[in-house]
Amino acid sequence: MSTTIRVTLVRIPVLQEREGRAGNSARLETVEIDAKAQIKEYKESLIIDAAARLFYEKGFQRTTIDDIAAALGFTKPFVYTYFTSKHSILVRLFDRIYDQVIQSATHFDDLADAPPAQRLRHFLSEYIRKNLEQPQFSAVLLEEEKNLSPEKLEDMRVKLRAFDDQLMGLIKESAQAAGVEVAEPKLVALSISGMVRSVHRWYSPKGRLSIEEVCDELTNIAMRAVGLPAESLAAPPPKAARSRPQK
Repeated sequence: MSTTIRVTLVRIPVLQEREGRAGNSARLETVEIDAKAQIKEYKESLIIDAAARLFYEKGFQRTTIDDIAAALGFTKPFVYTYFTSKHSILVRLFDRIYDQVIQSATHFDDLADAPPAQRLRHFLSEYIRKNLEQPQFSAVLLEEEKNLSPEKLEDMRVKLRAFDDQLMGLIKESAQAAGVEVAEPKLVALSISGMVRSVHRWYSPKGRLSIEEVCDELTNIAMRAVGLPAESLAAPPPKAARSRPQK
């Protein structure tokens, strides 16, 4: 398989202040982003994506640099140009998993003023959906952490604990707002996280339920585990629907 790489140069206007005899003046300049940096980032992304698929299918130990290069239609030196070892690819992959699958669920600025239960539902729904859409990431997170260095393993565990603590905080806030008592919010948070992180073990897109249907049902299960009333289970309507004038 051959891979064609296309890079578009981006020109960004930059306003720079320059000092002269007449004092400060503003001048608009055009700065061309280094094309080499764009190419490097793109190729590294290709390698990480290919490695994620292979680690998911074969496991980290059984995957070789040759396998990763072959999956891209290149030779082994191509991979070594951007990564020093298979372990360095794994480290970058774990960073991507955290950014794309885990941390992304915590971004809900649009719901800053929403009721706590609605923010909790959004948090859960996004987290579940990411794990369903990218099962290879969930699998690598659970199955391949044993191949990380002790330092990187501790770094990831600190990040995951912070994520679980944020979920626990949302559970507490939602339960309090709804007048519901949750005796062990940390246990509930860990149980929900464990459920979500293991969906790759049993979900198949070829099954009876779509990703959206599974996402909705698992989100409802998680909300019920918190003990929230039924009305909090409904997802907020899309922005377009909320802004559409009533007939």
